[in-house]
Amino acid sequence: MVSENFDLVVIGAGTAGCLAAYAAAKEGLSKIALVDRKPQKLIGKKICGDGIGTKHLDFLQELGFPIKENNILANIVETAHIISPDKKKDYTLPVQGQLAIINRHQFGQTLLEETLNQGVKLFENTTFKTMKRESKKLQMQLLKDGSETITVTTPLIIDGSGINSKIREELGGFDDNAQLKDEEQYYCYREICRIDSPPEIYVNNAIFEFSFDLTKGGYKWFFSRGNNEYNLGTGIPKSWIKKASPKDVYQNDMKNRFSDIDVIDGGGGFVPTRHPIPTHVKDNIILIGDAGLIVNPLHGGGLSPSLASGYIAGKIAATQVPNENLSENDLWIYNKKIHERYGLRYSILDLYRILLQNIPDGELNDALQKEYLPLGSIFYAREYDVLIKLSRKLGEIWSQLPNPRFNRLPEIIERVFECTNRYPTTPEELESWTKEYRGLFAEYYELIAVR
Repeated sequence: MVSENFDLVVIGAGTAGCLAAYAAAKEGLSKIALVDRKPQKLIGKKICGDGIGTKHLDFLQELGFPIKENNILANIVETAHIISPDKKKDYTLPVQGQLAIINRHQFGQTLLEETLNQGVKLFENTTFKTMKRESKKLQMQLLKDGSETITVTTPLIIDGSGINSKIREELGGFDDNAQLKDEEQYYCYREICRIDSPPEIYVNNAIFEFSFDLTKGGYKWFFSRGNNEYNLGTGIPKSWIKKASPKDVYQNDMKNRFSDIDVIDGGGGFVPTRHPIPTHVKDNIILIGDAGLIVNPLHGGGLSPSLASGYIAGKIAATQVPNENLSENDLWIYNKKIHERYGLRYSILDLYRILLQNIPDGELNDALQKEYLPLGSIFYAREYDVLIKLSRKLGEIWSQLPNPRFNRLPEIIERVFECTNRYPTTPEELESWTKEYRGLFAEYYELIAVR
């Protein structure tokens, strides 16, 4: 049995995990372990929409990651389209070079290589099994190559292990409010394809289609990778996958649109789609990326928040570990930063996710055609203040509609706004706040849910 001590252990060498380890190392922590279940050469290869804001690639380049040199960028999307179920309404949004489609595997390998160049030690082919507390540290049991047991002791774990985080779900002391309900996660199936003669709308564009009839409140996407390559996929809430298979929807509705399609790669997996969990920290633990359910709830996009949350956590680790300030209260600054950056906006967007997940196609066609649900504007309201202003303006229209899916939404938005703007300043205030916070989403879901 091998035993080692580290200043920091990061679980998961994805976008969030690499940025956490990289930032902590750059800020001065010298003994960092990065643990991943995959072999090193496969890290970064995963099912993904492959979309990220170009500003995030610029940020990585400025940090020293060779994004341009390593040909990470596959394409820059010119226009985004959001199309109604009946195909009669197309919200066309110039994205002005702000959305990049990347070579996901090469991206992951580049992040990993530069992180390891900072002196971080990689445990590849290594599975996190369990942990226990010893004094003010955590002792972890790892299994390498399926047979070698490694014991690792550390004052701080940053968990970037993804949607099925054992620490969030079982071992870290997080409660039921950190668990995913079936309607709060989508099963996605996607393929990377070559299409030699695609219709013009697919060229250099990103397309989103919503349809309750086909995807039960999920979505379909078409992302141009350039050079006649496309990332095509379908996502369906887990609560519906026994009645609607994402792969079947993909095969029947999407793939049949093209006569000259050649599949390069394919596969499926789950992504979280919900408002952020109430807390991402416990004593000696920080959750980042998908492990912390920090994703855009409308479509499950997680690359950008994974990058940012990992970087923020790594910098905090570099400050707190040397000073041994690693209690839940000491780490609360991470919660504050994540809530301000993502929690406020994502909480409002999650109400729109609940609406879209529970609106029949006829009603959605009407809402999009008459423009009292301008999804394009909602999708690209990247600033919290812009989203709130837009939602309040729309609320004046919704309150006059007879449909409770809409006429109750303005009230719920205001209550979520008021609740999230008094996010707890200490762990002691969390329990009562969480009950109110989670209750608002449950109340709206129960009111409009299609079962």
